[in-house]
Amino acid sequence: MALVRRTIMTVVVGLLVLIVGIGGGLYAGLKYFSSPPEITEEAQIPNPGPMLDLGQFTSTMADPEIHVMRVKVTVELSGPNVATKLVDPGWTVMMKDEILKTLKDQRYDNVRYAEGMEKLKQDLKARLNAILPRVDGSAAVNRVLFDEFMTQ
Repeated sequence: MALVRRTIMTVVVGLLVLIVGIGGGLYAGLKYFSSPPEITEEAQIPNPGPMLDLGQFTSTMADPEIHVMRVKVTVELSGPNVATKLVDPGWTVMMKDEILKTLKDQRYDNVRYAEGMEKLKQDLKARLNAILPRVDGSAAVNRVLFDEFMTQ
């Protein structure tokens, strides 16, 4: 009787291991060896919006020891209507002032790595959108891009 139970348990465990192995093999095969999905026109990355080069900025940082940051900033605008609205030099001066104030508040340890750079970009975007007019119901700046980035 004990021999029959042991044989049945061995067969059941063997079948479970076989089923799990086949399932794992199918999953890995489909995930890693199948052809990539075709990119349809809807799934393509949209073209960037109009770009506005705001120039290069050099600023000391908010650290007890002296650290300097130099960045070249370009902003992607949400559309061509924004670009025509911002041709007034007053908007450019306001944007540059806001960028300098934001850079001045940064700490060296916070922007040394890519994660800190991304946070700085998001901060700049939020601060610029706070001072710029909304055009056609949307914020003026889609993205902030760094053409150059250096801290010392």
